[in-house]
Amino acid sequence: RPEVGEDAGLDDLAKSVEQELARVEGRTEINFKCVPYTAWSNLDDAFNSSVAYETMLRSGFDVKALEGMTVTDVANHGDGAGAQTLQEYIECACSGVMACSTCQVVVHPNWFVRVGEPDEDEQDMLDLAFDPVPTSRLGCQVVLSKELDGLVLLLPQKSNNIMDDIPFEDPK
Repeated sequence: RPEVGEDAGLDDLAKSVEQELARVEGRTEINFKCVPYTAWSNLDDAFNSSVAYETMLRSGFDVKALEGMTVTDVANHGDGAGAQTLQEYIECACSGVMACSTCQVVVHPNWFVRVGEPDEDEQDMLDLAFDPVPTSRLGCQVVLSKELDGLVLLLPQKSNNIMDDIPFEDPK
């Protein structure tokens, strides 16, 4: 198995085939909104003020995906301008195997019950994330469904990449 991110494009090809099969199967297109940190830096306002919420939504960008994809899948392999913009905000250092916390997103409380709470393994990774909040989730664990059409995700200011601190030896 190649190291994370060193698969000569095979992962991209596989994801492209998966997306085409999903389209042929008629999977539903899911639309969601991502809001950069600069538009929600005051979390209390973002969560509790309807005026701040509406202002925040206007500052966000729209993302389209297919049912069954994770937020990380969309960032790494999604189509469209929204997916490309999302890729600029989410690092996905472990390629979606829940071994880092670089794909942390904050689910707006209006959506958190529908998205669901993280399990214990995910919570362990979230404990290592940059400034997590009670509605934080890992993007690799948020699977988009019809019930999440219209979802609002807040994107953190930065991420903690614990993968940067692992001393890999270069094979010679």
